[in-house]
Amino acid sequence: MPETNYGVLIARPLESQMGTAGSPHYQIHVADSQGVHYRIAVNVLSQLKPYNLLYHIEDNFNYPITAELLKQQDGFTSIDKQNGINPNLAIDFIRSTIVEPEQMQPQQFTEIATESELNQFLQDRVKQAIADPEALIYAFGQRWGPEDSKPDQYFNFKPGNGIHNIHMNQGNSGKFASENGVWQDGALLIHLTGANKWIAIFLKFQSQSWKTDDNTGDPL
Repeated sequence: MPETNYGVLIARPLESQMGTAGSPHYQIHVADSQGVHYRIAVNVLSQLKPYNLLYHIEDNFNYPITAELLKQQDGFTSIDKQNGINPNLAIDFIRSTIVEPEQMQPQQFTEIATESELNQFLQDRVKQAIADPEALIYAFGQRWGPEDSKPDQYFNFKPGNGIHNIHMNQGNSGKFASENGVWQDGALLIHLTGANKWIAIFLKFQSQSWKTDDNTGDPL
């Protein structure tokens, strides 16, 4: 079944932590204009073989979704294309042109990053955003929290709160098949407001199929 709580988190980046073998996510601490804190957890390693992720990074991203994003207030915005909730913000790697088919060939989208390389690719770009006092991060994925009873395990703000599954969310088999759906893919966009520049980062597990059912997102 599709993910619950799919949407986009818009917030100001404050700090980050590199992923490790024991904790294979790149972590970003962000806050919105209302003072609500969140953590963005970005996979840098898969739990399934092959372990290294596929990626495409666009350092001068230009796509209609950016104009739609600029209309949104910061904080978390729910997206459910099937039910008409902010359908213009929904991302699907397969059913849209947000990543062009030619970028999905081995020389581009299907470049494979080791854990340390992907960490560094993310770090380089997130640090640019932290250095820009007006920059915002737009993280597409599945929200969790707020967890009123405990602080965040990485950045210690309270309550724990954030977003994960910042990657393709269809074409899964086995234990992750329950996360399949269409128009619910994750992505990380950065708007360097001072330079009016957008950066887009798209991630996919090698174990995920490029061919999926148009209704369920299950692999074909």
